[in-house]
Amino acid sequence: MTADIALLRVFHAVMEERNVTAAAQRLGQSQSTVSAALARLRVALGDELFLRARYGVEPTEKALQIAPDIAAGLDRLEQAFRAAEPFDPAQSTRRFRLLLGPYAEVVLAPALAAAFVRHAPKAQLELTPIGPDLDPRSLAGQTFDLAIGRFSPPPQDLVVSELFTDGFRCIVAPGVHGVGAVLDRDLYERLPHVVVAPPGKWRTGLQKLTADAGLRRNTAMVVSHFLTAATTVADIGGIATVPARIADMVAKPYGLRNVAVPLNLGSFPTQIAWHPHNRRDPRNIWLRELLKSIACGKSDSGRNGQGASN
Repeated sequence: MTADIALLRVFHAVMEERNVTAAAQRLGQSQSTVSAALARLRVALGDELFLRARYGVEPTEKALQIAPDIAAGLDRLEQAFRAAEPFDPAQSTRRFRLLLGPYAEVVLAPALAAAFVRHAPKAQLELTPIGPDLDPRSLAGQTFDLAIGRFSPPPQDLVVSELFTDGFRCIVAPGVHGVGAVLDRDLYERLPHVVVAPPGKWRTGLQKLTADAGLRRNTAMVVSHFLTAATTVADIGGIATVPARIADMVAKPYGLRNVAVPLNLGSFPTQIAWHPHNRRDPRNIWLRELLKSIACGKSDSGRNGQGASN
């Protein structure tokens, strides 16, 4: 069989998606086109390759054997073509797709949008919620460029690095009396708490931190979004424990007090994850460097695709 790159791309997409319809959508082809390509591959390789399953297809032993070599070959070809392509963010019309956790979206989205307007005005930016867990296939298949959140343990087959860290502060309703620079522990435990519990590891993470510190929260309401917590705290004359960056964003606009937690709850990381085949991709490098500059408050540095790679 003479290798047909188009057929190999179909094989790779079906292998990763385990669903012919999803693979067709990813490739921008019709389902019938993908099915026809699979039929040609089956004849050429003398194997069924994929068998029908309850929610899609499952690879045969033959498919599992050849999949790593096909993926590696396509990766090398893609890297070679990408390396030869110049990237100018100011002229790019590319659509960048990011997976973001709820905290990362609130903290990074406004600055990221502003940076795109300045440095890549013709490009498109699409942010999608990451959900409770990160599926590495979303990045391996290039459905998304990268993901931002907290990944513990790190997903297999992805590059994960720290973008920034954050601590915790309390946002307190303005009418509460006895609030100093550091909140009194007794007052902290008596006030009605608005607990933020978005999807993912944040829910159990902060709960464990406060429990380990011996801090009790008098829960009055549980919400799923940080911005909802701010308005609710003001309305019920209560308190919420939130990341310091969130407290800085919402305290003044909502007339809240931004004070220290009675006990040190430590810090937590926000991480960035991408597939290794994007390590030297100039577009992905530019995006990663832009995010790093935003994280440290220097977003004007994201002007071109010549930044260092990781």
